[in-house]
Amino acid sequence: MNGLKGKVIVVTGGGSGIGRAIAIRLAQEEANVIILGRRKELLKETAAHDDVHISWIVTDVCCSEDIAQAILSIKKSYGRMDGLINNAGVAPVTPIETFDTAVFDSTFALNVRSVLDFTKQALPMLEESRGSIVNITSGLVNNPIPANCVYTASKAAILSITRTLSKELAPKGIRVNCVAPGPVRTSLYDNLGLFGQARREYEDMVESIIPLGRYGQPEEIAGVVAFLVSNDASYVTGTQYAADGGFGI
Repeated sequence: MNGLKGKVIVVTGGGSGIGRAIAIRLAQEEANVIILGRRKELLKETAAHDDVHISWIVTDVCCSEDIAQAILSIKKSYGRMDGLINNAGVAPVTPIETFDTAVFDSTFALNVRSVLDFTKQALPMLEESRGSIVNITSGLVNNPIPANCVYTASKAAILSITRTLSKELAPKGIRVNCVAPGPVRTSLYDNLGLFGQARREYEDMVESIIPLGRYGQPEEIAGVVAFLVSNDASYVTGTQYAADGGFGI
């Protein structure tokens, strides 16, 4: 990708799944990648793929104080931030019959509030670098499936936030886009709240409605994110790129 070498890019939720793949792809492009997450051991596993270009900070992005400390550390170590990838998220299965306000609150705290909080706190450095923000939404925004109303609503909020901020931050030279993955095989499926036969049936049902006939791989999402944060996308803002095997059609 054009212009990624030497850029300083932050990836939230970089310890596993799509976040890990994004970090590794950006490191391959010789960007300086800082991954954030709550689990030190997972962050270290990601950084082990390229300990020259990937560093890590244990951070709970649902905690404003943690965000502030992470940004302060990045500013001290690198002096700049060229890109922010808001990737951290959770995707609980939530049938309306068992709707739980606590699950709603925790999902929106991570999937929505933390994105706004991190973006706000990172804004001075992003404005200085005329940087780029990439948010992760979901193919479910365009093609919802049953028992996912809370997660889908949170990602629809991120799409709206992306479009609004792209106009709000354009005068500052900051581009804001989002990527909508379809079903991707990651550890996120370990946190659905489904087990055994119920989980297998759910995964088979999802796979059956993907036009390409298979789940995606994290690396396939990472390539789209790398493009959007690179100089090759210098005239791209306010968009949602689908990387979903046709799922959202």
